[in-house]
Amino acid sequence: MMLGDNLQPAALIQIFEGVICDDYYKAHPLSSASNATSPTLQLCKVQPVQKERALLRGFQQFVPLFPALLCTVPYGLLAERIGRKRVLVLSGAGIVAALSWVLAVCYWRFISIRWVLLSGVFLFIGGGDAVTSSMVHVMVTDTASQAERAQIFLYLHAADMISGFFGPAISAPLMEKGHTWAVLLLAEGVLFSGAFLLTQFIPETLYFRDKTYSSLKSISDPSSSQATTSSSSRGSESPSTKKNSFSRRIYRLSVPYLSVLTSNRQALLLLPIFAPQTAARELFTVIGLQYSDAKFFLSYARGNVLLSLFQGAQGLFVLVLLPLITRTIAEPRGWSASRRDRRYAIVSIAMTAFGLLVIGLAPVLAVEASGLLLVALGSCTTGLLMSLLGGAVQPSQVSTFYSAALTLSMMTRSVTGPVASALLVVGLELGWKWMGIPFAAMAMLMAGVTVASGFIRIEKAEDVSEDDTELAKDKPLGARTGSLEKCSILLALAPLSGGLVLPGVDLYVHRFYTYCKGRM
Repeated sequence: MMLGDNLQPAALIQIFEGVICDDYYKAHPLSSASNATSPTLQLCKVQPVQKERALLRGFQQFVPLFPALLCTVPYGLLAERIGRKRVLVLSGAGIVAALSWVLAVCYWRFISIRWVLLSGVFLFIGGGDAVTSSMVHVMVTDTASQAERAQIFLYLHAADMISGFFGPAISAPLMEKGHTWAVLLLAEGVLFSGAFLLTQFIPETLYFRDKTYSSLKSISDPSSSQATTSSSSRGSESPSTKKNSFSRRIYRLSVPYLSVLTSNRQALLLLPIFAPQTAARELFTVIGLQYSDAKFFLSYARGNVLLSLFQGAQGLFVLVLLPLITRTIAEPRGWSASRRDRRYAIVSIAMTAFGLLVIGLAPVLAVEASGLLLVALGSCTTGLLMSLLGGAVQPSQVSTFYSAALTLSMMTRSVTGPVASALLVVGLELGWKWMGIPFAAMAMLMAGVTVASGFIRIEKAEDVSEDDTELAKDKPLGARTGSLEKCSILLALAPLSGGLVLPGVDLYVHRFYTYCKGRM
């Protein structure tokens, strides 16, 4: 399904432009002197068409926020009752339905193209990408041993980067030959296969979790035995009792957030620093193709090459350059894990800010590409800040703060889409020199975040349980070094839950964090 998502961006933008252009010239017919029966590609570059397309694309990025916020926890609780696999299929069905609606509106044109925004309603079926990602991570947690999970999550993120590289690489030559609709149908087919065909080969993991996870939880938290007992008697509960239990679980997940979040100033500093990182890194994916087309006359098909370059650079940096820097600079100097993560994070944020500024001020395409490579150097910032956030709070609070951080990131990313598109419209109206306003504005924001990150202090959590710290002591130095490298790479790659923390994940996050920190 990752590949299906990465096939879409350029093709969707080109289709949107074509539909908007046709509608515009139907309302404003071409003069007979132009001797054209339909708008040409150059005629579609007029300001009204570009403005409408930018705003439509921006608000399309905003729409998935509501299903993600409202559905993640309820579908997580539902997965505890009907199984992870069914919820995974349901979320995939919603994603396929949302794209199908967009394609139907654009192809048959039976309604205004603005109605593509209604695709967000279909994401309430299953919760969208947030639930899909969370279910995958929960299923891994259910089935894999603690030693295997880090490697599996590493493979998941590697698969995401590979699909981010090959998606644009596949769509570029097809679009260059005029097969834009073929790209979108291919994306639809890939999503359908992932949602309904490949999932048939995935076993239901809820029962694995009932056998292994509950025993682990009873050892780590004696009070959890009551929850296990109550879950085993779910079948004897009345419908009203089940409904009240469901409501109580949501209440229990939500209410403690405020008291916990306000108890740690260092964590409160890290949360706003973390919030814009993903939005800044994905800004080029949202408006970069239109920006490059308007400023440098780069077609969307060839703009896909920039997206592939960006994804490939991220993978190269995270999997090759970052471990190399750690071995050649950090380890010989004896930097602690927290101190190393702090320095890496500050430099990564600064590189992101500088790269965005270069993109916004770029006079030629080559300079824009170099700025994009600089932004790629900040690809590990999210994981580094998650690691620092985990070190600033008590291990028992890691799940809560991770959920808050990921929620803020999701909200910021969703709001950034329409705001950046509106700024791009302003730049288009002001002229060529001002088209980079959205990138310059984000660069200024990230520069402020860089300054704020200088106030991050290294603090250690105190309530790490003895059984978790013994994991590190029982291993020889060589084994601990190997675990250090795996944990460092994983914590630099991606958040553990892929969205909001769901029931059944909080204990794993706690134990995995202390497991890694014990070796670092």
